[in-house]
Amino acid sequence: MNTTESYDRQSIRAREFIEPESRALEMYQYLTGSPKVQSYLRTANRMAVSRLGYTDHGPVHAEVATWNALKAFDILTQTFNPNVVAEGVGNLDDAKLVVLAATYLHDIGMVVHRNEHYQAAIQLAAPILESKLEDMYEDPAKATDILSFILHGIYAHDDDTQCLTLESGITKIGDGCDMTKGRTIVPFQQGKVDIHSVSALAINEVHLEKAKTKPLRITVAMDNPAGVFQVEAVLEKKISTSGLRDHVDIDVLVNGDRLVLSHVKRLFRVQMSESPESLSMKD
Repeated sequence: MNTTESYDRQSIRAREFIEPESRALEMYQYLTGSPKVQSYLRTANRMAVSRLGYTDHGPVHAEVATWNALKAFDILTQTFNPNVVAEGVGNLDDAKLVVLAATYLHDIGMVVHRNEHYQAAIQLAAPILESKLEDMYEDPAKATDILSFILHGIYAHDDDTQCLTLESGITKIGDGCDMTKGRTIVPFQQGKVDIHSVSALAINEVHLEKAKTKPLRITVAMDNPAGVFQVEAVLEKKISTSGLRDHVDIDVLVNGDRLVLSHVKRLFRVQMSESPESLSMKD
């Protein structure tokens, strides 16, 4: 892994982690090709960046977050059964579709307001998804089940909302892992200089892989220890309510040197909540 140069967020495509001729691919092509979805994402970004001075919440964030989420999906499903599978609703392809759609659409509620945007998002996403799912699934009951999983994933991406499915936890991790300097460069250039923008500018790359000790390792490479704030206040906070807290390791590299998070936790206090009931392990 290159720990000194950031990857190009603009060139990332979630298509990389989607199998050919799958339902997940059909949904991806539908969402990325939908004028309504793309307009919502662009408007969400105007609200976030232009009006509020926040980080990117538009089409690029949707793509990068989905890319991260699908990468995490492929890693975590080596150990855990997605709830779609464990509860007898569908197969692995259906579960990936859930993660993809929930992650891609999680921020469209920003077109209404930042406050409670996760609630607005489910209202806007439901009609976009309902007709497409009814076309994709012959059984209308299954289409509704899949929709319910997606809506939970969108709603539960909020930091303080506990995820109740593996799929929603993966969506939350995908969202939280988009914290490299490319996401915050515009508000910083427009004069927003605070701990959030400065810490994000320190982060070059976030890398997800299967770990030896836990199912998932997230490595955050930065060129300045200020980036630790992003890890503590954003990523760890999301992981704490993802339902996956006990199954994820976080490594921090500062100019290639490993930083032990426990040594700096006293600097950035983040309230952690309890994890939900245990996940469904594969046999």
